[in-house]
Amino acid sequence: MTFDVTGLLIFLLAIVPGFIAQQARHSISPRSLQQKSVIEETGEYVLNSVIVHLVLLAAFGFSIGTLSPSILASANNSLRERRVLAWAWDHHYLTLLYFLLSLGAGFALGMTRGVLALNQPIRKWLLDFGWFRGLLARVGVLSFLEEEPVWYGVLRQDHKDEITFIRPKMKGRGDVYTGELKSYGILPDSEREKDFYLVNAYYAVSADAPFRHIEADGILLNFADVEVIEVMKRLLVANPVGERQLAAAEQSTLSRPSGS
Repeated sequence: MTFDVTGLLIFLLAIVPGFIAQQARHSISPRSLQQKSVIEETGEYVLNSVIVHLVLLAAFGFSIGTLSPSILASANNSLRERRVLAWAWDHHYLTLLYFLLSLGAGFALGMTRGVLALNQPIRKWLLDFGWFRGLLARVGVLSFLEEEPVWYGVLRQDHKDEITFIRPKMKGRGDVYTGELKSYGILPDSEREKDFYLVNAYYAVSADAPFRHIEADGILLNFADVEVIEVMKRLLVANPVGERQLAAAEQSTLSRPSGS
């Protein structure tokens, strides 16, 4: 058995769209917190690539057959005669165009899969039907399992104009921070060491003490040092002045002592 370098190179180029699709998907929805093996990751790349190539080959073949039937006929002949590489080299401009289109199609597939994974529109649409909810109840499915950690499910942005304010009470001394949540790490619920970043932050030595504004761009805290977090979500209004007013109003609310 000989090692075919050309075949390996073709395989790697063929799964590049799948790799791009996977990266695009995870730019929208978080990766699985369970570590995948190399075989599982490669399988995802191959599956995405197969979908891309099936759709793109059908569209490409239809377009070439319409615009230039002779090129499509020569491609079919080369496939029967097992001269695909020679044909691809003779029509390298079409090969390059196909490869570039496959990269774009991979990106589009990944974005689509990311949106579907994040919002679950098909599942939500089916749950609007009473017969479907009744069918699930009869087979004992009362709810769907969520793979995402609770931390991410609570704090993630559900609307493009949504802003999240949090008020963490720290362990030990009982001092309190409050501010606008800017960023946070997506880790398993069992992992206590999760960082989160606040901007427009305020600090009080206790829940009943007055808050003072922290003169910094932001403050980085860790969930392992937090006893409890109050979460408040609000939708921003359309104009920048209104946004500043909303932020000021929410900060005013969160900056009050707990008893007031």
